[in-house]
Amino acid sequence: MGFIPGKKVSAVMNAPLKDPIEYEILGYKVSLRREEAALIEISSEEEYNSEKVGTIRVALVGNPNCGKTSLFNMASGSHEHVGNYSGVTVDAKEGHFTWKGRRLIFVDLPGTYSLSAFSPEEKYVRENLVENVPDVVINVVDASNIERNLYLTTQVKDMNLKVVMALNMFDELKKRGDRIDTKLLGKLLGMPVCPTVCRTGDGVPELLDTVLEVADNPSSGEPVSVDKIVAGEDSELIEKRYQLIHDTLSRTYVRHIEPVGEKSWTEKIDSVVTNRWAAFPIFILLLYVIFQATFSLGEYPMNWIDWLVGKFGAFVGDFMKEGWLKDVIVDGIIAGVGSVLVFLPNILILYLFLSIMEDTGYMARAAFIMDKLMHRIGLHGKSFIPMVMGFGCNVPAIMATRAIESRKSRLITIAIIPFMSCAGRLPIFVLLAGAFFPRHSALALLAIYFIGVLLAILSAMVLSRFIKDDDLPFVMELPPYRVPTAKATWRHTWEKGKQYLEKMATTILIGSVVIWCLGYFPRSNKDVEYQQEHSYIGQIGKAVSPALEPLGFNWKMDISLLSGVVAKELVVSTLGVMYSGEYSDDPDNTQLQSALAGSVSLPAAVAFMLFILLYFPCIATFVAIKNETGKWKWAIAICAYTMVVAWVCAFIGYHITALLI
Repeated sequence: MGFIPGKKVSAVMNAPLKDPIEYEILGYKVSLRREEAALIEISSEEEYNSEKVGTIRVALVGNPNCGKTSLFNMASGSHEHVGNYSGVTVDAKEGHFTWKGRRLIFVDLPGTYSLSAFSPEEKYVRENLVENVPDVVINVVDASNIERNLYLTTQVKDMNLKVVMALNMFDELKKRGDRIDTKLLGKLLGMPVCPTVCRTGDGVPELLDTVLEVADNPSSGEPVSVDKIVAGEDSELIEKRYQLIHDTLSRTYVRHIEPVGEKSWTEKIDSVVTNRWAAFPIFILLLYVIFQATFSLGEYPMNWIDWLVGKFGAFVGDFMKEGWLKDVIVDGIIAGVGSVLVFLPNILILYLFLSIMEDTGYMARAAFIMDKLMHRIGLHGKSFIPMVMGFGCNVPAIMATRAIESRKSRLITIAIIPFMSCAGRLPIFVLLAGAFFPRHSALALLAIYFIGVLLAILSAMVLSRFIKDDDLPFVMELPPYRVPTAKATWRHTWEKGKQYLEKMATTILIGSVVIWCLGYFPRSNKDVEYQQEHSYIGQIGKAVSPALEPLGFNWKMDISLLSGVVAKELVVSTLGVMYSGEYSDDPDNTQLQSALAGSVSLPAAVAFMLFILLYFPCIATFVAIKNETGKWKWAIAICAYTMVVAWVCAFIGYHITALLI
């Protein structure tokens, strides 16, 4: 009768008895009884437009290192970290934005080479595509390694989903002199192909336009059910897929033939950084440069911020009337939060260098050169990546162990990651190294990090004797070296800095006020020292003193360790609150550094740094260990082990330092 989807229907008039009704559609008029009209589904113009401008769910699928997360960040504005190695994206991450009046939800699925069930990533992606069927799939393909990437493309296409290919890193393909017919490629594969350069945004608008077109086209059929997907593909099917890929590329792709004997930039760099004799010195030198820059470049802004915090505290102190409100703001909030804010430049510098190492592809080389050592201590070469990630934060580092197929290596890696000094510990080490090793701060920091790595290795050797499992081969992609964009590097660095500031505005602020309150009550009329010693916090400190007294700690240091269980940055803010009345002017040190240098001995400072490095990581890491292992006993056992190791090493460090000075 002409009632077809997408056409406008107008009610013209009712019959005298209100039935039937005259409708106009496609330029002609038709009469229908109400009971017959009720069988035809229609929607109001507003509802139709709402559906047209409805949400489109887009899943991003691709191999590791194909630029998938770069596209996610570029298009959605989300700031998920992009790492140049497999296993960074271990969960689906969502970001939403509006494009030409349509709301798009981008789901960044883990990087995977296929949809078999061999690795957690493969299983996760496969189940996500089946159980949460997206409106459109963007298959991100590395144009510089197209043949390998197309294997996943054929699998996704077989799932009968709406697919758009983002042929990414197209600039590298052209720079190399290769040529590809994208229109014919799309025709042969049965999907639109859009050349893109996601790190710069080239081609992304055209890709999003194509996504809208594909989403609005009628579906070619229902997506396949999970029971119809082949979980472990036999050799015959694999061979057929690669034959299809070969035939397709032979008609669409012309590769530039490199002159015989000419090496690529990646090969030239690898000949140096993975050299048998130069690899380890280069790696150690890079770490030293990072730590030296953390101090030397961060010193000036650190002193500026410290000066501003001091002046702001003095201004507020002069402006406000005497009383508990003034004390909590000046001695609690400003002294506590300010003492942590001082080290923001150092945090940003550390993350800047880690971001560059990851985005250039060097981190994968670090895992490559460390595999033999890792294997000897019962670990996998891939274990080194989460360990290095632990220098940033232990929580995502523990989550990144999902990329390790071996259960044994994964459990041991989780157990030793807390020994990797996270960014939360960095302010403490910068504080103490600057106060007690002013001329050799970078070396002191490098030494403390290497002690953590050494104890992690020794712990792995011990644990590998108790955890038995089959050893798996070391198979890992070494992506080509790439120059990271300034925008991506700054975005990653600033995201970490913003997280640091957010933590100061929440955890550290609340912790500082709590510590101040415990030190302020019960009130006495005696001096500040007497007040602190006999306050609630003083009583707590003296209660735990017998256990830590052999390490040379005073009760104020004991309290800071207890607060550090929540978050390591709270150690600095607690010391800032506890020593707020003992600040002195020293042009070479921050106010807190001067106070510590005048009240803590060098052996005790060394022991304190070792204890901070090794003891109970933090509540968030404790929960992450439980979630990744699935058992509370693992989390409790690991944290108890770190406490024992911390006490023993701090005791040894205290007495050795005392003998040497």
